[in-house]
Amino acid sequence: MRDEDPSTEDMTRFGDDGDQTGWCPDCGAQVYDEAEFCQECGNQIGGRVLRRPPAANEFHKRMLLLITVAVLVVFFVVFVL
Repeated sequence: MRDEDPSTEDMTRFGDDGDQTGWCPDCGAQVYDEAEFCQECGNQIGGRVLRRPPAANEFHKRMLLLITVAVLVVFFVVFVL
């Protein structure tokens, strides 16, 4: 059974106006400051919580998708046509 992320209501009720959360430096998921492990990727955080959402992480995901699509198109053009 997978533990669900805290809801916005839980964050407001139990947090200090939401100031006790940050983002996982590995996957970018929102986590509590005191969390030892990220619930999303499972990596150990141990005090390495980011204060701002990692915008670069989203950029890297999009670039990886774009490169993958480009490689598939080239493969199709070279080997199929």
